[in-house]
Amino acid sequence: MIVVTEHRAGDEFLDPARELLEVLAGADGFLSGQVARSPDEPEVWIISTQWRDVGSMRRGFGSFDAKVAAAPVMVSAADRVSAYEVLVQATPGEVAGRPSDRA
Repeated sequence: MIVVTEHRAGDEFLDPARELLEVLAGADGFLSGQVARSPDEPEVWIISTQWRDVGSMRRGFGSFDAKVAAAPVMVSAADRVSAYEVLVQATPGEVAGRPSDRA
């Protein structure tokens, strides 16, 4: 499961985004996360996280600490779909499919 949120913000975005990742990184099922900035449009940022499964992602973002840490970050988020189920994963030398968790 990956979650990608796009944000429009200035340099002040980095510290609260880092704090959110620190909280999420402590959640069961959290695999990785990044804060990235567009080199072409420096006011465009993303926060990307990867999770073991949809339940882990929902519990991670649904915790009280995550909600508090997300508040100053999410005010700059674009209103669009942000959670995606990974169906094909590529690593060096291997491309593998995964079954869907959709009911």
